[in-house]
Amino acid sequence: MMKEHRVGKTVWKICIAAFLLMPLIIMFVYSFSDRWITILPEGFTLEYYVKTLTNEKFLLGILRGMIISIIPVVITNICVLLALYAVLVYLPEMEKVVQIFCLIPTTINGIILATSVLAAYSGTNTIFANRIVMLAMIYCVFVLPMTYQGIRNSLYSVNTKGLLEVAEMLGYRKFHSYVTIVIPAILPGLCNSALMCFAGLFGDFAIIKIIASSQFETAQSYLYRNRSTDTQELSAAVVILLVITLCINYAVHRSQHNKKTV
Repeated sequence: MMKEHRVGKTVWKICIAAFLLMPLIIMFVYSFSDRWITILPEGFTLEYYVKTLTNEKFLLGILRGMIISIIPVVITNICVLLALYAVLVYLPEMEKVVQIFCLIPTTINGIILATSVLAAYSGTNTIFANRIVMLAMIYCVFVLPMTYQGIRNSLYSVNTKGLLEVAEMLGYRKFHSYVTIVIPAILPGLCNSALMCFAGLFGDFAIIKIIASSQFETAQSYLYRNRSTDTQELSAAVVILLVITLCINYAVHRSQHNKKTV
């Protein structure tokens, strides 16, 4: 009876997985098909992948997406690392306050945040009126909670206070010890949270559509603008983006595995 229950449960899981993956499988096959006007595709070709991979606008969109995802992640990681250093060493009683401020963005929807910032700074004579700067700053706020939580957990897992005290007893300055001892010790966790934030920003469409889709076209914006054109070439572009996203997720998985083994 137990064995039959397990078999039924496994079959049910396979059916659900097949149902969820069916659109991706069909899109993958369609991107290789020469023609598909009957039940089965008529011939296969790499023509649409060649067109997509030689499409300068699409490749530039991928590059822009990576740049606008990397910069906020780097800025946020540096700011959070410095803030947590100051809190751990000099202002431990302020940790709860910093935590509250860093976790506030989890209560704000990304679209509401983008719309509010656009209404506040658009048309002003400040640097924040620049749509690219505005987008980067919004992304910094968007990834702040995940960055803070990842770095905080990593700092406590290596006993940062103890490491700094030992290094100080050996004659090292606290900040020098933080940079040369603590940060290398938390590097796996740091890379893990950074990759997760990068993956989330790289796949974003809603925020960049509101803020700067006409001035800074990423791959997702390119797909949206060309959604009514050649569907097979568009399917090839979606598959390429999916592969890039899977590679990022694999890197996150590997970093988590390496962190556990360490």
